[in-house]
Amino acid sequence: MAFAPGVHVFPGGRVDATDLDPSVQARSVISPGEAAAALGDDLLAVDALGMYVAAIREAFEEVGILLADGSRLRELADARRRLLGSPSEWRSIVEQFDLRLRTDLLVPMSRWVTPPTLPRRFDTRFFAAAAPDGVEVSLVGEEVAAHAWYRPRTALDSMAEGDLEMWVPTSSTLTQLLYVESIDDVRECLTPGPLREVEVENLAADIVRIRMPAGGGVAGQPIDSYLVGRKRFVLVDPGDPTGDALDRAVDEAARRGGTVEAIALTCPDPDHSGGAESIREQLEIMVFGGPHASNHLPYVITELDDGAILDEGDVPLRLVWAPGLGPASSTYVVGDGEFALTGDLDGVRGARSMFGPIDEEQWRESVARLRSVAPDARWLGGHPALDSES
Repeated sequence: MAFAPGVHVFPGGRVDATDLDPSVQARSVISPGEAAAALGDDLLAVDALGMYVAAIREAFEEVGILLADGSRLRELADARRRLLGSPSEWRSIVEQFDLRLRTDLLVPMSRWVTPPTLPRRFDTRFFAAAAPDGVEVSLVGEEVAAHAWYRPRTALDSMAEGDLEMWVPTSSTLTQLLYVESIDDVRECLTPGPLREVEVENLAADIVRIRMPAGGGVAGQPIDSYLVGRKRFVLVDPGDPTGDALDRAVDEAARRGGTVEAIALTCPDPDHSGGAESIREQLEIMVFGGPHASNHLPYVITELDDGAILDEGDVPLRLVWAPGLGPASSTYVVGDGEFALTGDLDGVRGARSMFGPIDEEQWRESVARLRSVAPDARWLGGHPALDSES
């Protein structure tokens, strides 16, 4: 294919005109207004429902899974071939087989926008759904070369070993699903909220906090990113991949007469790292992290040892490895130790995420070690406190 050849992705594709057809949308279980609300109210209602309808159609086209009710579902094989030949057949198929489109079974997860450096741009919504009982994936046509079912960790490990090629939206989604046990977990913990405004605050002469309204593509999960420097800046934890927040960070550096010279991650979780690749591609800069930071990310991360100094900017950052919440968690002591960028070490974590078990003893040891390294530092966390997220 012209776009992403050979890359392992989830079923999906673009919204076609028939997905927006009123007669097709009338067969949806959820209304256009309900679809818009579920996606964070940042789309027109008809366009929001079009995303749901397109997801159902694409899953049917590409892998033969149809989230719909009807009395003649066993007769749909020929209809699927018609649809692959001409997307405009969708309306007639829906009407011919009297389908009730089970849009209520789709749970929205995230939004990803391709970096501006790519010649083809996409603004994509990701959904999750429980596979229907007895489902069998089937391939028709040449668009999909092969398929397989993977548990999230198995897929991520295969990517790390070089067996599966992925892009960030796919690997991030798998990371978000690592500890999910049911579709109810997704519905309760990972669905988006309203996308609020980007907030910029000067904390010191050489530290700017940029509160990004989405982390890992999930709106309503604000992430505190930091520009550290005077003219040569390091951007820490650019978690929002959708564009406006990243643009604000780059523009803020330019407004101060400087440029972003490097990216630093306190951990590789999507809510912290979601926008890193886009900035890396756009500015042709390096991404840094602590031990194990590169394990489940599909681009090059330069791992720093515990205690190493990151001096790509004009204010040095000292990495202090801080496992406990996860093996790849780190913190950065800024300059002479007045501030520490602590990521999730303060215990405030992403509002719309599911996390694995915490090693409480190791976490306490990490807290104590950071305090011994920078006893007077003011901690700057990775997320706003829960009572200030509204």
